[in-house]
Amino acid sequence: MNTMKLNQTIKPMKLNQTIKHYPLSSPQREIWFDQMLHPSVPLYNVGGYVQINGAVDPKLFEQAINFLVQRHDALRTVLVSEPQYAVPMQTFLEDLSVTVPVHDFSGENNPHQSALAFLQQQFVQPFDLYEKPLFQFALLKINDNCFFCLEKYHHLIVDGWSISLITQSLAEIYTRISQGQSVDIAALPSYLPFVNNDRAYIDSERYQTHRQYWLAKYQTLPELLFSPRYLSGREVDQIPPSERRVLSLARPFYNQLIELSKSCNATTFHLILGALYVYFTRTVQTEELAVGLPVLNRPSATFKNTVGLFVGVSAARFAFGTDLSFKTLLQSIGRELKQNYRYQRLPISELNREVGLRHQVGRKQLFDISVSYEKHDYDASFDSYTTQAKTLLHNYEQTPLMIYVREFHDDEDVDIDFVYNLAYFDAAEIDRVQSRFMLILEYVLNHVDEFIRTIPLLTEAEQQQLLAWNQTQTDYPKDQTIVDLFQTQVEKTPDNIAVVFENQQLSYQDLNAKANQLAHSLMNLGVKAETLVGICVERSLEMVIGLLGILKAGGAYVPFDPDYPPQRLQFMLEDSAVPVLLSQNHLQARLPISTMKVVCLDEWEKLADYSRENPVRQSGQVNLAYVIYTSGSTGKPKGVMIEHNGLANFLHSMQRTVKLIPDDKLVAVTTLSFDIATLELYFPLIIGAQTILISRNIASDGEAL
Repeated sequence: MNTMKLNQTIKPMKLNQTIKHYPLSSPQREIWFDQMLHPSVPLYNVGGYVQINGAVDPKLFEQAINFLVQRHDALRTVLVSEPQYAVPMQTFLEDLSVTVPVHDFSGENNPHQSALAFLQQQFVQPFDLYEKPLFQFALLKINDNCFFCLEKYHHLIVDGWSISLITQSLAEIYTRISQGQSVDIAALPSYLPFVNNDRAYIDSERYQTHRQYWLAKYQTLPELLFSPRYLSGREVDQIPPSERRVLSLARPFYNQLIELSKSCNATTFHLILGALYVYFTRTVQTEELAVGLPVLNRPSATFKNTVGLFVGVSAARFAFGTDLSFKTLLQSIGRELKQNYRYQRLPISELNREVGLRHQVGRKQLFDISVSYEKHDYDASFDSYTTQAKTLLHNYEQTPLMIYVREFHDDEDVDIDFVYNLAYFDAAEIDRVQSRFMLILEYVLNHVDEFIRTIPLLTEAEQQQLLAWNQTQTDYPKDQTIVDLFQTQVEKTPDNIAVVFENQQLSYQDLNAKANQLAHSLMNLGVKAETLVGICVERSLEMVIGLLGILKAGGAYVPFDPDYPPQRLQFMLEDSAVPVLLSQNHLQARLPISTMKVVCLDEWEKLADYSRENPVRQSGQVNLAYVIYTSGSTGKPKGVMIEHNGLANFLHSMQRTVKLIPDDKLVAVTTLSFDIATLELYFPLIIGAQTILISRNIASDGEAL
C-alpha cells in the first residue's frame, strides 16, 4: 500500500479563532455521558465508505472536502473542556483546513479485501474528543476506475440523516469542481439553532407533558427478553464486543412486502416490527414487546437540511397479546407509533432516570431490542460515476440485539443487519433468529389474517429435526401411575431406606404405611380422582408423606410455598379453590383465612388410627397428578396441570438415560413449586434408591450444600 499526502502546507487548526462556546444539545449530552464511561472504546464511531465507480482526482477530492467542511458548521465542531464546565461546551471553528490522505491498494494481490481491512482498522480507532475535529476522511484507490471514500465521524456531530446529506453534498461539490463550475461556499443551515431550540424545549411545558406521557407508559417496567450468557468482573472500560449477521431480502420479495403493508394501511416498517413482535412474544412467551426506535427529531424543513446530531430514541411499548391477526397487529402498531409521535422528543436518558434504571443492577435500558429503519438517500453521482454506500461497524453495540433495515437504493436488495452483543448471542443463535424471521415474512404474505399465536415459527429443517428427536417411542407400563410404581417397589425392597431428612429416615415400608393412613383420612374428607389438595409444608419427611398420601387418595396436589408473600398465597388458594390443605401447625398463622379443611401433618396422632393398607386405586393415567403455579406473563400466577401419564413417562425416560440403581442416593434441593422437584423426589422411590431431602437453609447456601 502506498500512502501520500497532497498538501503539506495546510494551515493547522487554531482554537483561538473563536471565543464563542455553546452548550451541548440533549442528544449530544446523552452520547457524551455514555462515551465517558468507556473513553477508549469506539462506541459512537459512525459512518462507512462510499465506493466510487470511476477515476477520482485526489487533488480535486481534497478541495471538495474542504469546501464541504466550510459549508457545514457541524463538521467544524470541537469540544472544549474547561474547569467551570461540568459538561464540555462546543464551538464551531471559523476556519478549518483538511488534508485528505490517499492510500493506493491497486498493487495488492487482493486490492478490494486489503482496502476493506484497512477501512475497518481505521474505523474502530477512538476519537480524541477534545479540541480536535471529530471526523476523518480518506481516499483509497482500488484500481484506476474504483475508489473508496472513508467517512468516519463521532456520533456527537452527525447522525445517519446527516451522513446522507454530507454524501450528497460532497458528490455535488466534487462534480462541479471537476466540470470547472463554481461552487457556492456559503454555509448551509447552522446546527446552533437546534442547540437553542433544544434548550427551549427542555424548559417548556411541552417537555413536562411529554414526560408525563412516557412515565404513564412505564409505570411498570417490561421484562427483559434476554439474559447475558456470561458476566465478568472486567474493568469498566472493557465491554463485551458485538458482531453482525446480514439478512438480505431480494428486491422483488421486498416489493411484495411493501404492497402487503399498503393493503393493511400500514408501512413496511410496521410489518418488520410486526414480524419481530410475533417471533419474540411467542418464543419468549410474553404478552408485550418493548423496542428502542431511533426518531429523526427534525421538526422543520430547515432542520431536515442541517448537518448535525438530531436523532433521539423512543422506547415503544407494544402490549397487544397474541390473540389477534397479523393484519390487526400491523394496524395496532401503526396506531401506537402515531400516538407516540407527538411525545417522542423526550430524551431517553431522562425517562431512564425517572423510572429508576440507574439503581437497577445490570439494566441500562427499558428495552433489549432496537430497530432502525434507514431509508436514507445515498444515491449520489461523482462526476457521472455511480456510487454505493456501505456502513462500517465499531463492533461494540451495547444493546443485546440491534436490527438495522437498510433501504439505501430503490432498485437494490434490502439488507437487514442483525448486530448482536456476544454476551447474549452467538452466530448460530442469530442465524436461527434470521431463518425464523424470514419464515414469518414469507408466511404472512399469503396469510395476513392468520392469528399470530398460530403463525409457524420453525423452518422445515427444524421441524424435521424435532421429528427425528422425538423418535423415542419405547415400551413401558402405560397403565401404571406413580402410585403403582412406588407400591411395586415397596414390595421389592420394603426395608430399604426410602427418604432421609437430617437425622430422620423412613423405610419404604414405613413411608408407604404412613402415606396410606393419610390417603384413607383424605378419602374420608371426600378426596377422590381429580380433587385438588393443597400442600403447604416445610421440607420434611411429612412433605413426602403428604404428596404420596394425596396421590394414593386419587387427588392432585397443589404446592404452596410457605415463603410466598401473603397476597400470592391468597390468590393461589382462591384460584385453585382447594377444599383440603395439608400443612403444619407453625405455618397456620401464615395461611389466609378460608373455609377449606386444614390437616396438620405434624399432628400424626389424629391419623394414627387409619388403615396402613394400600387403598383401592382411585385414579388412572389420564387423571391429574399435580398442578404447579407459574409466575405468569401477566404478573398473576397461572396453574399448569400435569397428568399421571406425563409424570410416569418422564420418570421412565429418566431411568433409561440415567440408569439409577437401588444403592444410589439422590439429593432433593428444589422447592415443590418447581417441576424438577418431581424428578428429585419420585425418581429414587420407583427404583429402590434413597431420596435425601435438604432443608431450605442449606439448599440456599452453596458452601453448606
